[in-house]
Amino acid sequence: MRDFPLAKEGLIFVLPSLLLSLLFLFFHLYILALIFIFLFLFFIYFFRNPKRIGQSGAAELIAPADGKVMGIEELSEEEFLKGRAQRVSTFMGLADVHVNRAPCDGVVSRISHRPGRYGLAFKKDVDRENERNYILLEKENEKLLVVQIAGFLARRICCWVHEKDTVRKGDPLGIIAFGSRVDIYIPPGYEIMVQLGQKVKSGLTLLARKRGET
Repeated sequence: MRDFPLAKEGLIFVLPSLLLSLLFLFFHLYILALIFIFLFLFFIYFFRNPKRIGQSGAAELIAPADGKVMGIEELSEEEFLKGRAQRVSTFMGLADVHVNRAPCDGVVSRISHRPGRYGLAFKKDVDRENERNYILLEKENEKLLVVQIAGFLARRICCWVHEKDTVRKGDPLGIIAFGSRVDIYIPPGYEIMVQLGQKVKSGLTLLARKRGET
């Protein structure tokens, strides 16, 4: 189902809205039928999972999420990476694809889900207070961390990979139902190739490149 053009989490919204629209059409309740047809189309659009095959080199990382870059900063991440890292935060709007993708080839070495609040994804401290899911990837001798963060509308973080899974660059990692934010922590030695406010696409946009390599 990870390669299916519709995320499986959307089926619980798509199928009932389709059935209800047909039911209301059958009983000539056209206004209600139009409402549920609109909902059906919205859910199809929202939970879309397009196939993406980006062109990038082994020394390059691609964006893990669609949306707008809302933060680029250097900080210390001691729990998973145990050292300095560059964090790039991407805010996903309702019109964006919400399937998250692997930024590089690697092995999933750890997954950790944390319950939390559902504050607005662009507010300060949501990376520590909101519900979130950590996916630690190991690439050769490097570690990268992808964090799925629920927001105000999001009420479910879905992770499609498991510990010890091998992933290829661009493989789907999961989805955040109805939105919000994805952070990626990149180890030292990489040049960030995106800018604040830039729109990026998961699996396609070049996010970072290892210094001294092409």
